[in-house]
Amino acid sequence: MSSLARLAPGRILAGARWDYRIFKAIKGDNTHQSAVFMAEVLPHADVPDPPKWAMIKTVSPEDTIATENLFREYTSYRLPGVSSAACFRQIEWLDTTLGEVRYQHDMRTYALIKSFLGAALASCAVIDDQKHVNTDYKPANILLSGIETNRITAKVGDLGLVFPAGDRINAQPFAMRAPEVFLGQPCTGPSQGWAVAAMLLCWIKPNVLGNADSPHPLVDAAWCMAKIKRLFPDWELPAPDKVDGPVLQAAVNAARYISREDPPMQAILPIQEEMQKVKMPQQLRDLLGFMLATNPDKRPSASAVLESISFQEFEKVIDVFNKATSKSIDDLISDSGEGFKRLTGAIGQDVKNAAFAKVKERFESGSLFKDDDMKRMDKLVVTQVDSPQHHPC
Repeated sequence: MSSLARLAPGRILAGARWDYRIFKAIKGDNTHQSAVFMAEVLPHADVPDPPKWAMIKTVSPEDTIATENLFREYTSYRLPGVSSAACFRQIEWLDTTLGEVRYQHDMRTYALIKSFLGAALASCAVIDDQKHVNTDYKPANILLSGIETNRITAKVGDLGLVFPAGDRINAQPFAMRAPEVFLGQPCTGPSQGWAVAAMLLCWIKPNVLGNADSPHPLVDAAWCMAKIKRLFPDWELPAPDKVDGPVLQAAVNAARYISREDPPMQAILPIQEEMQKVKMPQQLRDLLGFMLATNPDKRPSASAVLESISFQEFEKVIDVFNKATSKSIDDLISDSGEGFKRLTGAIGQDVKNAAFAKVKERFESGSLFKDDDMKRMDKLVVTQVDSPQHHPC
């Protein structure tokens, strides 16, 4: 009996800490070669706090490539620091993937970005420490739970395409492929840092990178390079005779032409202007601009991004507004600033609600979180109370 046949619904698999009853097969995004199943966890008597669900992955023995990828994933989890890192999926079940979630201009979405971007960057740092690279960052491999709550879980799954740094060329999905990889260089630590930023950008603005709208598979690489050139005009597309091999030479030559002459391509503006087409906090635009350096020698490492002012400023946006949304207006007013404290007993609930609405309005316009956020919120309440139509009776 094949391994896939053994995993029919209802089958029970024995494990070291608990057993697993297969519940159902899971359909992915059609880019994975393995079979994935949702399984109910059947705990052993001596195991505390078991999860309710788990994910089981297997492949057909006849599929050589999928078998190699699954074995590579197993060995990737044996790299020092990987199995113990919270940013990687172990065997636990998560509710959905980033690929199934739609970007929206709201605080819940930005809290989600903070969670999955932090997990992806942390995973890069762990793998980079072991002189390896994950060549398969994409929305379908970012696993999520609790996205409608204040306790979001984000993990990186599918480590079947983790390789020693510098070991693979022509790696990474087209939309997430780094500029230097398109030009024939191997995938390295800076390349996976680009992939994480590109994944976020493409999730926010689909098809701004990649080959989804390419007119023909034969020009996919050229189409993608032309998009990068449009977004980053300073990126130098070399002359065809400066790259190796006739295939790459033809792709570079086509990319140079497409970026200049193809009518649909002319609609793509430089990255900062392109991001202005989508509502988002300026701090997120700044963070993406910081990460998406086309020169790999100047591109920040994942660890550097996590420690950067740009990342901290974006986190600050989330943290401040989380405070506003996780507390009642009374609690927020009582501990946010002197103006708030002074006015706690003097204003009616309608004024408090109006003040909170003003904070929300400022956030949505992107103008709230620039200096001392609590002082700004304090000032907004004072402004509301000074307005004649909001004076308490």
